[in-house]
Formats: sequence, structure tokens, C-alpha cells
Amino acid sequence: MVSSSSALPVVPPWGQRVKEKRQVCRDAIPEAWRLPQDFWEQVQTPLQTSRNNFIALAAVQKSGILSDREVNITEHKTVAALLGELASGQITATEAITAFSKRAAIAQQLTNCLTETYFPEAKNRAVELDNMREAGQLAGPLHGLPISLKDSFQIIGSEATIGMVAFLGQKSTTNSALVDLLINLGAVLYCKSNVPQTMMTADSDNNIFGRTLNPWNTSLCAGGSSGGEGALISMRGAPIGVGTDIAASCCGTYGFKPTACRIPYGNQRGCSNPGFRPIPACAGPLANDIESLGIFMKAVVSARPRQYDSTAIDVPWRKTSFSKAKLRFGVVAEDPRFPLHPPVKAALDSAARLIEAQGHEIIHLSPNECRIDHAAQVAWSLFSLDDTSSRLVAHAGEPPIPSRLLLQQVVRKIGMEFVADANSLSELQRLAALTVKKAEVVDSWNKLWNVHQLDAVISPSAQNSAVKHDEFNFPPYTMFLNLLDYPACVIPFGKDAGTSPEFKIEDGQIVPNYNPKDLEGSPLSIQVFTSSMRDEECLDIAKVVDDCLGGGNRDEPHF
Repeated sequence: MVSSSSALPVVPPWGQRVKEKRQVCRDAIPEAWRLPQDFWEQVQTPLQTSRNNFIALAAVQKSGILSDREVNITEHKTVAALLGELASGQITATEAITAFSKRAAIAQQLTNCLTETYFPEAKNRAVELDNMREAGQLAGPLHGLPISLKDSFQIIGSEATIGMVAFLGQKSTTNSALVDLLINLGAVLYCKSNVPQTMMTADSDNNIFGRTLNPWNTSLCAGGSSGGEGALISMRGAPIGVGTDIAASCCGTYGFKPTACRIPYGNQRGCSNPGFRPIPACAGPLANDIESLGIFMKAVVSARPRQYDSTAIDVPWRKTSFSKAKLRFGVVAEDPRFPLHPPVKAALDSAARLIEAQGHEIIHLSPNECRIDHAAQVAWSLFSLDDTSSRLVAHAGEPPIPSRLLLQQVVRKIGMEFVADANSLSELQRLAALTVKKAEVVDSWNKLWNVHQLDAVISPSAQNSAVKHDEFNFPPYTMFLNLLDYPACVIPFGKDAGTSPEFKIEDGQIVPNYNPKDLEGSPLSIQVFTSSMRDEECLDIAKVVDDCLGGGNRDEPHF
């Protein structure tokens, strides 16, 4: 495993427990699946300060651990193809789970992306599914499909620590709602993925499991809070996985954040006050192609998730069709307070031109219309009302990870003019005042859709691509969509060429430093979003955009 950048105390009271947990994780990888010494001779170490590109290196193929057939199953099969061949028996569930378990084990050794693994249990489940298929039955629409999950999902008999010492040693006694639903659909669950301490930063690092590395460049972060999931999917250690935000922007994968509560979120491990949900969290899929996202969403929503989770929205998945070939896209403006790194801005501009070249309309929105700054102020102020996670960290005696400390420093620099009156009030009055401010931002966006008659909006996924470890500070271009509760689809689009012009940060601006040489080759992306409960339209329009951009070629263009 990769060591965390957070240096542990010499003799912390929890140190032995962490050491034992890490050993259990190491022992869970079968000896035959461990990378040989001659492979490591091709790798630069230490991993987290070296520029290893495990995608370009074809690390999985060179490891010699997977057979040619297993490489083909994991490398070249989409979810649609896998489901078809699993249903017909061309691929058995046992073959599929063995291949992806091996690949996940390799991804873990290279990027430290996993927490819990269930390889033997998953193989037993696969054997049961194969017996069922041989008897002429399928378990459900996801029969035999391997699916990975973020660590926050609970599975009976294992831990869901979410990288927090406070939860170390606590075994789950019930499954998360989505776990039960996926099992009933025929899926095979075989691993969980790493997260940041408290799940409130974009650097997936914690004192239990350590830091997840970006497989495109191990000196860069994998994103968060679903960074482990992003790294795993990027290395094709899973055909599809479930996160709870959009880590896809750092690791070059597709990701979908649905409207809250369309995917059941019940009984997940959290570290916030369970009675305080001013901005509902949501779960969604990550994959290496856009079609897989829709397959997952349709299967889960069509399974009546309300039967598993009382907080889920009981609305069936709709079949949509466009009555017009020409769509109207808004383009989110660069916010003066949160400027974009040059390659990110170039990728967004290029995407808009390519969409327009296919006959669609492009409407460039203004910063005042988009209100990214106002939304960020409201969102952060609401999150800051709950200090449960910080108290859990402090009570366990573990140190905060560096990216949390950086985020706290950055937030102090953000002017809070829009919410200044609310933040001077008592807690209950502050919540009420911030709720009014939130409603103002939501209402202004509702009017924006009508004024411009928009079908969808494109925007940057973040101000930056993946950056050096512990330097990803504040996520305004995703946070505002959480505040609005809009569905959004991340689409990979090109790479950082490492040749951008000088980037100067002005006084009052919040953005990570940009060093082109450090970030060369880092995946870029855009996101497409629609208004709440238009998840079906969001995915369908995202497919249109993906086609305009070349179908998700993750290597070209370079900006």
C-alpha cells in the first residue's frame, strides 16, 4: 500500500489497530495476484512523488497476472457487452468476477484505491449465479455483473470506516439499501474503494488506508471524495462502480450525479449529524463509457428503490425522445473569484465550438447569471453548521489530513459577502437565513432556464484537472450543482498538454497553483447538466455531447 502523506504520531493510541487493518488488507490479495519483482523494476518509486502513468504503461497486461481472455473481458467489454455475454453464457459470472477481482487487486497495489475486498465471497456468489443460468434463469437485469462500491456503503460483516479511526473495528450489521437492491438485480459486489478522511476534501487520503494515487500520473491526486472509485474504474478494475460525487473529472472516466434520492442512499456510513441534511447527498455510477451509466440508472430506478429506502423518490425511469435535432446549450461562465486553469478553459471553449459545429445553439451565460460564487458561499456556510466530522476526528486522537487543513485555510480567504448577514446570527437563525439564500440561488437558476429556453448546460467539472497531492482546495463548479440538486454527467475530454501560457492568480482569487510541467497528461473533462428530476434528459443529452466531442477519446485532444 502507498503510505499516507499524513505522518502518524510515533506511538499513537490507534496506531497498532491501523497497522493490523492494513495487514488484513494486504493478506486479502492472493499470492498469485501480487505483482512480481521484475514488474516493479519498470516503476518509478516512491509512487506518490513519481510520474508513473499506469494506463500508458499497460501495467495490467505487463503484470502477467491476467490471462489473455481475462484481459479481453476487463479491457474491451462495456457493461452492455458484458451483460449480453453473461446472459447468453459466453462469459460465466465466475469468469467475470475472477477477471475483475484480479484487475482490482493490481489496481490496489499500484494506486491504493481499495478498502474492503470480498473476493472469495464474490466467487461463491458467481457460482450460484452460474448454476441459476444453467437452470434457465437469470437473477435480474444485472445478472453476474461485477460492481464496486465506495467505502461508505455498508455490507454485513465488514467495516465501513470511511477512513476514520473512530469507526475502525465496527462491523456493519445491515446492508445499505443500494447493496440489497443491487444483489437482487443480480450484481456481484466484490470490493469497496478509498475516500478522504471525513469525505469532505478532493484528495482521497486518510490515516487508515493511506492515499489513493492517480493512475494517469501517480504524483497527482485521484480526486474525491470518491477518488478510490475513480482510480479503480480508470484502471478497469471494475466495469462500473458507485460513488457519491464526481471523482471522474480527475481520473478520466465518465460519471453521473443524479438528482438526490433517485438512487437509494439509505444506511450509508456517514460522519455528519444524521438529522441535518440541508444539501442532500446522492449516489451515482462511474464507468468508462457513457452508455453504462444509463444502464445502471435504468436498472436501479426501475427496481422501485422506495421499497428499499423510504427516502428514495418513487418515480419510474422514463423513456425520453427529442422532438428537435437542434438543442440549446448554455455555457457556464468562468467566475472571477474562481478562475479556470488554462487547459480547463481551453477544453470548455473547444467543447462549445464542437457542439455548435454540429448544428446546436450555444448561449454563453454571464457570471452574474451563473452565481457560482454565491452558491459556493451558501453551500460552504451550510456545511459549516455541522462540526460532527471534526469532533469525531479529534475524539479519536488522529491528526487531520493535509488537504483538510488546506481547505480550511482556503475557505478563510473566500469573501462571504452574500451570506455575511446570515453568518452573524445564532445557529437556528443562521440555518433559516441560509435556507433563504439557497432558495434565492435556486430560483435564479430556475428563471435562467426559462429566459434562455435551455435544454442543457455545459460547464467545467472543476477549476483544474488532477493536481499535486494536497493541493486541490475548493470545488465550486461541482458544489453549486449539489446546492441546486441538479443531475450532471462528467465526460472525459482530452489531456493537459503541459504547454499552457503563464497563469497569474489575482488578489482574492481562489484556485490551485498551475504548473504545466507537473500536470502534463492529466485528464480533462466537461460536465453536462439539466434541472432537477431531468436525469433521463441529462444522460440522453450527454450522449449527444459525447458524440460531438468524439465519443470520449481519452487521449485526444491536448490543450
